[in-house]
Amino acid sequence: MVRLAVYLLLIGQLLFQSVGIVHSQESDHIAQRLKGLAYRSYYGVDEPVNLARALALYRRAAERGDAEAQYIYGGMLFQGQGTDPDKRGGFKWLLKAAENGKSSPESQAILGSMYLRGATIPQNYLEAKKWLERAAERGNMAARNDLAYLYYNGLGGERDYRKALELYEKAALQGDPMAQANTGLMYANGSGTDVDRALGYAWYSLAASRGNTIAAINRNTLMAEMSWEELNRAQAISLELYRRVEKMTTSRAITPDPQVGKEGSTVP
Repeated sequence: MVRLAVYLLLIGQLLFQSVGIVHSQESDHIAQRLKGLAYRSYYGVDEPVNLARALALYRRAAERGDAEAQYIYGGMLFQGQGTDPDKRGGFKWLLKAAENGKSSPESQAILGSMYLRGATIPQNYLEAKKWLERAAERGNMAARNDLAYLYYNGLGGERDYRKALELYEKAALQGDPMAQANTGLMYANGSGTDVDRALGYAWYSLAASRGNTIAAINRNTLMAEMSWEELNRAQAISLELYRRVEKMTTSRAITPDPQVGKEGSTVP
């Protein structure tokens, strides 16, 4: 009797496992089908573009646990595609997608920024630093700027001016006016580096040309302390920086991958 009971128990476990596998495969197939339909509505493939319908379909796939759908749905909510912007909802789904293995530099930068600012979620510098570091390593401009702020102020760890300057300068070269102004400030004051008024002026000037009024004031104040030789060098550096920055690319929005839609299994 004992052997029979054990045998029946094993049979039951095997049946349960096989049913679970079938259910998982069915759920995955449904999620893929939903994503395919959503993709068509998002890009207008053989039908008019309908972002609201795409959003609803991506949500259904996201609720089934599909990480790619969670990522796209979160991005659409955050960016206000097919609906009014929903930062809290967008954050929730982007975080869920990231925890399930689907993220991008843009989504990581969003997560880090939300934690840094305490925008609609509790402020947490350690979580902010974790996500911003991941995005910054992948070249995201906003993440580099925010992470530099953390290092400059010693939030979520020790203050590190040298690391802050490195990050600000990278973001500055990508075209962020605030990062350009902060880079100018650090060179002008010798924070994390030796004092270099010519470089300070050059970065201030570039930020001022992009509408940063504080940088314009700082540039004019610094100019009064500079010799003609320093000023000529500073303006030559400004022109060179302008040319370098103009060649930089900007971050992408969070969207469905067109190549997946064309070649993958997401389009039925």
